[in-house]
Amino acid sequence: MPSPVQTLLRNIDISYYYTTDSTLLSINGKGGERRENDRNISNSLEMLIIEFRKAIQEGDVDKLILNYHALKEREREQGKPQYQQNYLTKSHYQAAINLLLRSINNFSREATLPLTPPSKSSTMVSIMHSLFNDMKGLGYKPDTSIYNILIYISARNGDTKESRRIYETMLKNKVKCTQYTFNSLISSYQRSLDIKGALNVLEEMKLYGIQPNTITYNSLIDLYVKLGDIKQAELLYQEMKFTFGMIIDRFTFDCLLNGYLTYGFIDKARDLFKDITNSGIELDICLYTKLLKIYCYEDGNSQKMLSLYDTTEVLQRQRKQKENNIEFNHFISTLLNYLIKEKEYSHTLRICEDLMKYDDTVTLAIIIPAYYHTGDMAHAFKLFKEKFIISAKNQKLFSSLFSNLGKDHSKHFLNYFISHSKESSSPSSESLPISDLYNSMIAHFLNQDDIAYALELYSQLLQQGFFLNIINITILCKKLILQKKINEALQIYYQSRDRDIILDQRGYTILIDSFSKINYMSEAQRMLVDMKRNGLEPNSFTYSSLIKGFGEIYDIRGVETIHKLIRMDLNLDQVDIIIYNSLMDAYNRCGYGYNVLQLWDSLLLPSKDNDLSLINNTTVSIVLDSCGFNRQLFRLNQIWYYLKEKKFNLNQNNYSSYIEALARNQNFNEAKHVLMFEMINDGIVPNFKPIRTLLNFLHDHSRGRDQFEIINWVKINFPDLAEELKFS
Repeated sequence: MPSPVQTLLRNIDISYYYTTDSTLLSINGKGGERRENDRNISNSLEMLIIEFRKAIQEGDVDKLILNYHALKEREREQGKPQYQQNYLTKSHYQAAINLLLRSINNFSREATLPLTPPSKSSTMVSIMHSLFNDMKGLGYKPDTSIYNILIYISARNGDTKESRRIYETMLKNKVKCTQYTFNSLISSYQRSLDIKGALNVLEEMKLYGIQPNTITYNSLIDLYVKLGDIKQAELLYQEMKFTFGMIIDRFTFDCLLNGYLTYGFIDKARDLFKDITNSGIELDICLYTKLLKIYCYEDGNSQKMLSLYDTTEVLQRQRKQKENNIEFNHFISTLLNYLIKEKEYSHTLRICEDLMKYDDTVTLAIIIPAYYHTGDMAHAFKLFKEKFIISAKNQKLFSSLFSNLGKDHSKHFLNYFISHSKESSSPSSESLPISDLYNSMIAHFLNQDDIAYALELYSQLLQQGFFLNIINITILCKKLILQKKINEALQIYYQSRDRDIILDQRGYTILIDSFSKINYMSEAQRMLVDMKRNGLEPNSFTYSSLIKGFGEIYDIRGVETIHKLIRMDLNLDQVDIIIYNSLMDAYNRCGYGYNVLQLWDSLLLPSKDNDLSLINNTTVSIVLDSCGFNRQLFRLNQIWYYLKEKKFNLNQNNYSSYIEALARNQNFNEAKHVLMFEMINDGIVPNFKPIRTLLNFLHDHSRGRDQFEIINWVKINFPDLAEELKFS
């Protein structure tokens, strides 16, 4: 079946042939045909670019992506294009990148909705980078705004290293940095919780003569709050307010309030709210919720909280956006819990009646427990039966309901509902989903890790003539296995099998993985046999779990048996890096270094031009560790230099593995060089592991002078790390 890109290319070619039919008939000879073919290619390319430009003008992201992929496919077929500069200007490229950015921002806002394709955002990001490279390849110099967009996108994806690289490219190409540049870069360190990196950027910002603004300080305050350093967050707030006279916005207050409420500084939270009121900032539902939480810390605040409810209820009626419902329901849940605790039942019922107009399941999960706790059980059960059961589509809503009811009340609620139901409670009844209700409650308590209560409910479920669903069988057995209650887990598994309830592929894989984690490999193999007997095919995770289990107990026969099964399994992809990494690690643990190198070499051979596309950083660390343990120094260096030559993106763990392998083979000078120079030149700051490992090997071989040199180097260059390593 042709891909969408191939279909697009074919349609463009066909449309062109139709429009030039009369011309084709008039051409004679092979030379004329060849010239016409060249013209066809040129025109089809032209049409692709016209469609690409139209997509930009229309703001059609899907069309833009499709046409861009088609252009790149033409490029791969015919080599680097010379035509694009004639059709696509610098402004076209920049407009395309800006369109993708807007779409990514919209995508992020919609990401909370179910079934949103997770790969779409990453596809758009990769196209943005590709467009940026195309611009530079055609001799266009991207504006500051384009660099800023790429820094911002990398920061949002948590890729601090990439954000930094783009920033350094700006400096190298003498592109002007702006306030937005530095704020985006700081936000990258904010996401990775790297306060030191963020403060370094702040200093660079000041060196370039660019003054920090509210956004800069908000990022730093949020970072300090998340790190638990409330004092530093307060100092920055005071600096904003009194030293620089900056605008304090809603986000500033929200960050500080989060910190105060998280760490129990209620008096400070109360004082800060006075600042918010005095600032004239319009309170939104999030700030109202935080004010409610402040009131919750004291008794006798019912009237204040009811006044807040009236305000937020009006606010919610004015703004009927869907995204506000989560925070509004959180507000309501907190309020009702407080009112019930204060025994303000009349006010609780008044709010419940007000909320009935929303009539959604999230609100019902709050209202039903409120009626139940105030003694109006008839109303609670009526709502549960007539509205909640029908419209509640996922386990999360049932969990919310059971959480609001409480553990003991949930059980009583369910039993009361079943016993007072007028419908038949026989197993054949479809009108009353008793089995589903029990399973929902069991799932809730399993999620709370309350296995004892889940088992008690399971016993009741059996007495009602029902059984667990596949998900609950899987989760309950998994939790019992990890607690090494093997007999109980197997009893539930075989009871389900006797009732013709067969686990799915995911269920069997989870049980196999659970048995493998506690090294019960005979039971894991038994599950694999049952899985295949039931016509279910193992996937890469199934095999990987078995391989890891055998590797951890150094069972080479077990590893080789699973390896043979994988070779015979035609349903698996030809190259699955998860399986390869597991096999390499297991063979390494068992001391079979030759097998590790065989697997490594087989991963490199299928790659076109040895582009390393089939390996990842985990693969690299495993092969380096294996070479080190098995004294294969020649292959160790050969692999390392090859990776460096191919510019493979080596990470902290790869460097640690290489340094340890060198030290294990007493190549101390090279290990020191990699740690103190090569690693730093690649922009990777060493952590605790490679330094401590190298020092231990040096100590074992009485290399005191080398130890002293490394310790001094760490003290001078990385004082925080020296403190962590306890270098006095």
